[in-house]
Amino acid sequence: MQRDNTNEIKKQIEDKNFKRYVLSVTSGQEALVIENLQERVNKQGLSEDVIDYLCPMINEASIKKGEKIVKQKKLYPWYVFFKSRMNDKIWYVVRNTPGVRLIVGAETKPIPLSDQEYQQMMDQITQSQERSELTIPYKVWDVVLLKQGDFKWMKWNIKELDSDKWLAVVHVEMLGRLTPVAVAIDQIELAN
Repeated sequence: MQRDNTNEIKKQIEDKNFKRYVLSVTSGQEALVIENLQERVNKQGLSEDVIDYLCPMINEASIKKGEKIVKQKKLYPWYVFFKSRMNDKIWYVVRNTPGVRLIVGAETKPIPLSDQEYQQMMDQITQSQERSELTIPYKVWDVVLLKQGDFKWMKWNIKELDSDKWLAVVHVEMLGRLTPVAVAIDQIELAN
């Protein structure tokens, strides 16, 4: 008498709750992987089981030619997140999507992201959007020119940088003494 193993095979992975999973993907292919994954999920009729796709982005600000420029940057390059129920069919479709290297977790069963890990990632994204992290193109001891005010076009060394307030402290000579003066980052430029 032969035993029917079909039910055992189908239930190797069976989780009816929605959880977030992490995919390791080919470098620079995050958006393409999401597009491919969405297409494959729809073709397989799994769109009710896989409901969210994410390549987390943060805002990063920098100063170029005296102007603040905000760009989006991948928080986790080479990774894509998706929210899904999990079973063998979904696992097969996801891991065989072009550009997917692997589903992060054990070899035989993917391990979902914890709620705490997901919340930490979302908090980072929110914070970056609220304050747009500032990357100051100057460093302490750089020689800069002041672009405005009484000391316009005079050269000074940067003594301190405050990225939170977007300020540089330079020492200006007044009456024979060096006096610290805080100036906005956009009011200075590197001296040649």
